[in-house]
Amino acid sequence: MIKVVYYILWTLALVHALYFFLTAFFAFKREKRLKSGDGKTKFGIILPARNEEKVIGELVESLRKQRYSKDLYDILVFVNNCTDSTREVAKKAGAKVIEVTRKVSTKGEVLMFALEKLKDTDYQAYIVFDADNVVDPDFLNVMDDAYSNGFKAAQGQRETKNVNDGWISTCYSLFYYIQNLFFNRARTRMNASCSINGTGFMIDKEFAEQHFKPKTLTEDIELSIFCNLEGVKIFYAEDAITYDEQPTRFNVSWKQRTRWSVGIIQCVRAYSGKLLKNAFKDNNFSCFDKLLFIITPFLQILSFVLGIFAVIVGCFGISVGILSHVPFWMFILYTIICYVISMIFYALVLLYHKKSIAKNFMGILLFNFFIFTWVFINIYSIPKKTLEWKPIVHEKSMKKLK
Repeated sequence: MIKVVYYILWTLALVHALYFFLTAFFAFKREKRLKSGDGKTKFGIILPARNEEKVIGELVESLRKQRYSKDLYDILVFVNNCTDSTREVAKKAGAKVIEVTRKVSTKGEVLMFALEKLKDTDYQAYIVFDADNVVDPDFLNVMDDAYSNGFKAAQGQRETKNVNDGWISTCYSLFYYIQNLFFNRARTRMNASCSINGTGFMIDKEFAEQHFKPKTLTEDIELSIFCNLEGVKIFYAEDAITYDEQPTRFNVSWKQRTRWSVGIIQCVRAYSGKLLKNAFKDNNFSCFDKLLFIITPFLQILSFVLGIFAVIVGCFGISVGILSHVPFWMFILYTIICYVISMIFYALVLLYHKKSIAKNFMGILLFNFFIFTWVFINIYSIPKKTLEWKPIVHEKSMKKLK
């Protein structure tokens, strides 16, 4: 009986991993270029900000330098719980500053307030950025192309301001590069829906007002789910680039990733049933795809437990089918080979994004460790119903990094 359960669990874990491995190859499929937009989409750019005086000015300046008609977009900074000069810096840089006049504790709640505040405006779509971002000058043009081609939602490419700041920031960069290439790009090229991942995304105004009702710590994943459930395809706008500041300290990374894990587990509890129902009822591939995505924390834990069990079997020679015939040294050799191959892969990903291998070698070396720590974050997060949102200090300027 133990053998049967063991094989079933291993099969589940392997099928889940194999699914994402195989779909990743669609990233290499030839791209179908969008027709150029008419340059007439009116955007409301929403920037939630809490004590962001060191970075908000640079974001606003980058948005004012967009190669897009200045009459067709407004820069709207929604300040909340500020005890510094974020308001003054944003206003001086050229943004419209709007005070969040009710108690908010998450980014999703700020966005809900913004949607209500802007309900009577004539914007066609909203674009959301985090306050620490810097935006490529052609960002709005690319999003106009997407909107003009009928896409009600689009995710831009997430780049890193401070990739060379240490192994933690390199690991974050690798995480987003891999997600950009082998998840978001792959899904757009297989004519499916990619995923919104926090910042640098566009959403249709009417759709957002009707369907965006977040109740978890990961409002970006929820918005992706709302799109999937309503049959709205999210386009990966690869040329719409946002530069984002990443943590450089492990304790800060742990807190941030814990919030993400708690949020995605909240999404499993709230939406897995609806996603499964829609996947089969409406033959909705994106719902099926998103369901497999949000259950990843549980599959990570399962794979870890099964791996530990395999090591115990190897060490003590316990008879569990084929494992009892595999010498322990083969497990060690297999692990070393996989580690080396993965490092080569990470190096190639960095080279593709024109980043230095030498400057980021520690991140390449420790990326597997970075991902491995997520197992313990997920274990810690499962019993949590919610988590206090603790803001992350942002202070990296692109000007200073150059």
